[in-house]
Amino acid sequence: MLCLSATAALCLILAIDVAFAGSVLFNSNAIKNIPGVVSSTHAVSASPDELTLDSGTKNLALDTPQPVLCAADEECSEDEYCLVSRRACLQCKRRRKRCTRDAMCCPGNHCSNGLCTANDLDLVQQTGIEEVLASPTNEDNSTVEVQAKAPPQDVTQTLKGQEGDTCLRSSDCAEGFCCARHFWSRICKPVMREGQVCTKHKRKGSHGLEIFQRCDCAEGLSCRTQRGEQHNSKAARSLHTCQRH
Repeated sequence: MLCLSATAALCLILAIDVAFAGSVLFNSNAIKNIPGVVSSTHAVSASPDELTLDSGTKNLALDTPQPVLCAADEECSEDEYCLVSRRACLQCKRRRKRCTRDAMCCPGNHCSNGLCTANDLDLVQQTGIEEVLASPTNEDNSTVEVQAKAPPQDVTQTLKGQEGDTCLRSSDCAEGFCCARHFWSRICKPVMREGQVCTKHKRKGSHGLEIFQRCDCAEGLSCRTQRGEQHNSKAARSLHTCQRH
């Protein structure tokens, strides 16, 4: 009787051990087979910045060009200015390009009447000559041909302002034009020819008060009262035209 009880107890212990081992084996397999868990055979990226594309791996953080941010013109290079609205450095503007301040114009220029203007006319002429001489005849040949050199006087005349161009003085304008006031700016206007209406200045310097200023009469002409109108109306007597001496 005692032997049977011991045998039964031993069998019960063995049954419990087998059941526990089976439960552990089932749980181990269940963990390995949980959906959504990445197996050890899947490749893991070494860096979150590297993305696998069709052509391979590409580091977007290194290959994407970063814009130069700025808050003032001083933070940009010498030939750049800061566009505050975009907070980015942009290439400076050349002569006769629109501007709102001096820093927008390339070195050697300043902003005048909304356009980039050279600080010195002689510098502009020299720069224009150098650009003509330095321009290559084609992409494969960087040497300068003698035929490409233009005479300095022709380049100088080309750089002179034409009718309607902004100016600071009459020497900025081409031959046959003068620098005259037009509204609140000064532009190149043609000199008065024979028979054209002119302005007779009573005293020197009074033309500075005119909003629409006329040029003086051409060489060899003078601004005088219209001939044959001396005894007519006051309006006729006040009309002046360019006449020969």
